[in-house]
Amino acid sequence: MLTFDLRETLIPFSLLQVANAFKEMKPGEEMEIFAGATPIDAAILKDVLRILPQTDYDLIFSENRANDDPVTRLILRKKQSLKTHKQKGDLSCRKSI
Repeated sequence: MLTFDLRETLIPFSLLQVANAFKEMKPGEEMEIFAGATPIDAAILKDVLRILPQTDYDLIFSENRANDDPVTRLILRKKQSLKTHKQKGDLSCRKSI
């Protein structure tokens, strides 16, 4: 499982890292994301969910811990891709002369 801790990070760079790592994940793999419990951190998690294709993941787990170090934790699982790619030269892309 890939883990990203977005607390005290440079957000644009961190969002790029999360998005790139998600693209490289195989279906069924999971990603764990931590953020603080402040309103800014909540916005960061919304940004994470906004940049990832909504149809490509399931939100498996969401937790807000309010202890000495408040944290929000998400676990996402990448879905099987529904896209089908046609091979080059497939009959559907050939033109008849």
